Amino acid sequence: MALRRSALCASLAGLLACLTGCGVPGDGARVEGPAPTRVPWTGPVYVLDWGSKPHERPDLMNLTDYTTLDWMRWRDWGSPRTTATGYVMDFSCGSGCPDEEPRSYQVEIVLSGLVKRQYAAYYSHASVTPVHRPAPDWAEDVSGVPLRVPKP
Repeated sequence: MALRRSALCASLAGLLACLTGCGVPGDGARVEGPAPTRVPWTGPVYVLDWGSKPHERPDLMNLTDYTTLDWMRWRDWGSPRTTATGYVMDFSCGSGCPDEEPRSYQVEIVLSGLVKRQYAAYYSHASVTPVHRPAPDWAEDVSGVPLRVPKP
């Protein structure tokens, strides 16, 4: 038992000597080179539509209960801020739409607020602005729409 205790003490003393000898007193921290930059997200990136269905680079999606985005062409998908051009479609007129076609107008869509979850990231904010102002009087204000994001 005495042999074990002395071996243990010798091991602890050696460990303590190693730990105290690792730093050089008085030098402090040294900076070598530039600070590391943020590592870009490499996982999948989604946007949840009004019904919480995930989309990756959607061509068509329901942004709100009354706003459907269609013909979207995305740039910089997966970056902290992505933009697209497309159309807002209004299907509320049903069969009473002129020429049996739903009303629409051309827009620019900006998704931002990238939120990372376990294995994916989600955009948390959408903004839609008309390409040719002003927006039609029937258009819903979608200049700032909070988007659903899965809970952590």
